[in-house]
Amino acid sequence: MIIFGGGHDDYFGSDVHAFDLATRQWSRISDGYVSGGANEYGAGSVYPNAAYPNSSPLPPHTYGYVQYDPVGNDYLLFKGQTELGPNVTSTPIAHMFNLDSLTWRRGPKHPTAILNSGGWTTWDAARRIMWGHSGENGNGFIGFAPDGDNRDGTFGSWTVLYPKKIQAADHNAMAFDPARDIIVVVASATNALYAINPAEPEREIVRLASIGDRPVISEYAALEYEPNLDRLIYYSANGGPRIFSIAAPSGSTWPELTGGAWSWRSLLCNDNRLDPVAHAAAMSAHGVNRDHTFGRVRVATYGETEVAILVRHTDTPVYTIKLK
Repeated sequence: MIIFGGGHDDYFGSDVHAFDLATRQWSRISDGYVSGGANEYGAGSVYPNAAYPNSSPLPPHTYGYVQYDPVGNDYLLFKGQTELGPNVTSTPIAHMFNLDSLTWRRGPKHPTAILNSGGWTTWDAARRIMWGHSGENGNGFIGFAPDGDNRDGTFGSWTVLYPKKIQAADHNAMAFDPARDIIVVVASATNALYAINPAEPEREIVRLASIGDRPVISEYAALEYEPNLDRLIYYSANGGPRIFSIAAPSGSTWPELTGGAWSWRSLLCNDNRLDPVAHAAAMSAHGVNRDHTFGRVRVATYGETEVAILVRHTDTPVYTIKLK
């Protein structure tokens, strides 16, 4: 589990931290850029390329803008910041942190994309594209491919910028299902599931039917695909301990997947006694955004066990739940 970003108030460091599920230990795997003189670090310091002098990115509020590329072993950040503090300013510059070399690379700046607060992303392993949708103050749906050296200090490339798929776009979540080549979106404003076709990203978004034990879809939620279960996994801090799987309808064609009903099921055992949200909120010494989850839930295989991992606050435990 990789933690980066969220710089706020009087801290602007670009250090990177990782949680090892095997050892149950946190480690700082990159010291980052954590100090500097006037106009070098902190509020009012401006970096047009969204990177500090050591090439690490200024730490944004990441929202749903982070993903992982297992082939490249890269932590992916979809947008950058040219300035932090009261005049925080975002920019469409992606960044990649390689977990082998522990070094950062940055992508080229897109000329017209606006990727402000509240956006959401997913990693499309079939196309090696990180798809992203801006929040309400942004202007579109776009993909970033991290491969390729542009010979100008940048890496990767952007796809075409498409119009926004949803206007009420803040703080939704999406996940790519590689078995069916479909992107599924959970949208809180309409309390609904939607589908985006990554093979034809110019097409309109399609609303999906749901059946089963479906909760009210919340802002700030997380949505992941678990390959060994062949299910999407949905979690919202507003649901406390509850976590859900979402099964696709039968079939593999676009009409079958968008015409059938997606089936929800609660995965929480009846004898569960731990609410990680309440537990962490009571323990933390800091002010907490209780409703927020974003990318702090991920699914993983540990040995032969499928688990979901939840990180709440910097001074509280890491929580896991067995999915299978």
